[in-house]
Amino acid sequence: MLLLNQEDIHKLEAKIAALEVMTSAEFKIIICKHAWMGLKRKAYRLFKKYGLDKTKAKNAVLLLVVEKDKELLIYGDTGIHQVSSTQHWPAVRDAILEEFKSNEYYTGLSTGIEMIATNLIEHFPADSTNIDEVSNAIIFI
Repeated sequence: MLLLNQEDIHKLEAKIAALEVMTSAEFKIIICKHAWMGLKRKAYRLFKKYGLDKTKAKNAVLLLVVEKDKELLIYGDTGIHQVSSTQHWPAVRDAILEEFKSNEYYTGLSTGIEMIATNLIEHFPADSTNIDEVSNAIIFI
């Protein structure tokens, strides 16, 4: 089962790029088939594997979606947790999953990106040295 078509993928990647212009934070979506060792463990391993832990301000956020179970986890680096409350993340997760129930994967992910970006822009505004440290491409594994 493929959650997104090519057009949806391109629109989400463009949305990530546009929002990252307004924040120094980095945002990544990874969609995997299974999370055999648990969602948090999988997120941690992928966070490291794709260099999200290497951002200058430690302010990367991973949105990990498990295709088979339609589960997701929002995983932030240490810089996120130092300056920003993650109390709003369950609401983001719930908003995304609500759309997933109706098979509206693009809408769910788009809404989630916007909700997370609002927090990132507030706590990590872009400055003159803002560079894109992580590819905006959605990864499917």
